[in-house]
Amino acid sequence: MFAVLAGPLLALACSGGESPSQKLPDVRLPTYAAQQAASLASCSMAKCLTVYVAPWCGYCRAATPMLLKLRRYLKDHGVETRFVVGKDETPALRAYAEIFGPDTQLDIDDSLSVGGVPHFFVSDSSGGIVKEVSGIPMGDFSSAEMAAYFGLP
Repeated sequence: MFAVLAGPLLALACSGGESPSQKLPDVRLPTYAAQQAASLASCSMAKCLTVYVAPWCGYCRAATPMLLKLRRYLKDHGVETRFVVGKDETPALRAYAEIFGPDTQLDIDDSLSVGGVPHFFVSDSSGGIVKEVSGIPMGDFSSAEMAAYFGLP
């Protein structure tokens, strides 16, 4: 399957580098641990990957193990990964958020409106959106290949 997706994967990875024209909203969502998260418009590192998923999304569920591995990989490469769980009732959001950890943000009121899930935003330290991707390739990709898919190290 990688051979089939290698062309589009490479094209998407190489399409980055444009300057940010939009910013993530200045929204502070509650976390699974019942804390107030930092604004989505800020990033504590040079780059952040914000991953928006929904409990009912089969693609999100299938990609969850890969996304958790990707978070560990990106942390080792200086990129912060933030998970936002939304588009469902609060009990379902909390149950799915538990998998990603206590800092997972809950979009209870659909504050970060996305067109589809899973949805990904690569942003800079000021919240400028460098890349936005809706959907994820399915397959057995390494964390390095997935990072490249998003234009990350």
